[in-house]
Amino acid sequence: MALALAPALLGVGSCRFPEYGFPAGSSGSAGAGGGGTAGSAAGGSFGGGEEEDAGAGGATGGAGTVGGGGGVAEAGAAPGGSSGSGGEPCVYPLPVSYPKHCFDKAAGDGESGVDCGGAECAPCSSNQACTQSSDCTSALCTNNACVPVISLTYTPIDLNSATRTPKFRLNVTYLDTVSTTLRELTIRYYYNHGLVSEPVLGLDSQATIDPDNAQVDISTKVRTSVHRFPLGPKDQSGLRTDSYLEIAFDDPTTVTTGTKLVITQDLVAGSTDQVFDQNSHYSFTKTTGPNQALTVYRADQKIWGVEPPLALFPECAFALGVNLNGPALNVDGRALRAESAAEFTFTGGAAYANAGGKVLPITDANATSLLNTARTLNTGDSATWAVPNGKYWAYAWLTSTVASDSGTLQFGATAADRFFGTQNSAGARWALVGPYSVDVSARTLTLTADGSVHIAGLKLYQAEP
Repeated sequence: MALALAPALLGVGSCRFPEYGFPAGSSGSAGAGGGGTAGSAAGGSFGGGEEEDAGAGGATGGAGTVGGGGGVAEAGAAPGGSSGSGGEPCVYPLPVSYPKHCFDKAAGDGESGVDCGGAECAPCSSNQACTQSSDCTSALCTNNACVPVISLTYTPIDLNSATRTPKFRLNVTYLDTVSTTLRELTIRYYYNHGLVSEPVLGLDSQATIDPDNAQVDISTKVRTSVHRFPLGPKDQSGLRTDSYLEIAFDDPTTVTTGTKLVITQDLVAGSTDQVFDQNSHYSFTKTTGPNQALTVYRADQKIWGVEPPLALFPECAFALGVNLNGPALNVDGRALRAESAAEFTFTGGAAYANAGGKVLPITDANATSLLNTARTLNTGDSATWAVPNGKYWAYAWLTSTVASDSGTLQFGATAADRFFGTQNSAGARWALVGPYSVDVSARTLTLTADGSVHIAGLKLYQAEP
């Protein structure tokens, strides 16, 4: 976006959600990013478990679309724990975790390399020892050594524990003999949202690439998006992760063996009233070097790193969504109803349109259309949405007006994170905020505001039965 968060909360555009591999005998369903299959699913134990031995990870990279809503909505998807297809239950597989020995910086315990390979650990991204192709992220084991596809060096720039703007540099070298394109590469940095204010954005991207040893500035081609999910279970270090920043590229440049990519990236909170705790971030470290806690994907296949155990939604959990002050629209594979067809009642709730038409982060055409119309709720206003009774995870697309304003959206008794609006020549800043736990009874979900919020759209995911 983060959820079809990604994208969640990502600048909606082209997000990808990991596919997790599950042990034989475990249940699975299609992943939130679309690309999951039975037995190989993106999903989660919502709210996260307290597994002390939970490790970080998922076995493979995954498919999806950027923007916190990837994948294709299932026809007839219905709330109430049912996929709506034959009445089969919607299955929420547990996030994959690895044993602690997969993170002890030593070989052994059935590992082919150091903390990788073998039956229990994630495949090896670098040129570690291997005995079979499954020991390697590249699936290439030659002369008992993994053939790496890529290398990544991480450098922290902001070393403060508490900061509004985590910042880092990535040096990526493409090593495979099979060429790809820059557009097919994506990178994820994993973090804990905590209580920071929205919009959380990837800003101030700087990037260069050196095809044919000619360094080219591609900063304007970088596309960032933020995805947020329910808080996941503990990883091997005791951290719990609910978000990632995805870095993608709107550039068809061919990437060949030896091509180098240098990226400097900020992650920015909406205001200084609440800041990030970088020590709670899965991908953060104070040292420069290879960092397996970031992941890199090529055409949806993971080629570097180990992701944390995220609590992702299965596709069948999507219940319904609406485009406020707008027509029916498909955003990131999710069908949103027109406001006129969604049974809304407003007290106040003035219609709003972004005359400038530009949004930040940049996103795709459908998401931009969604964000350019909204309903404004001020203190004292309310909106009532008629939805089936049940327990849901709720998301809202919030956007900015010309004036710099702020407010907190309230889903019934549940308060969202405070949103600080900003609009300038670059565009109207926005975020897909959530997920927030809501319990609908009497077929009514009431929305109110403290301050001023501009709601472009809403979507609900059925909570785990």
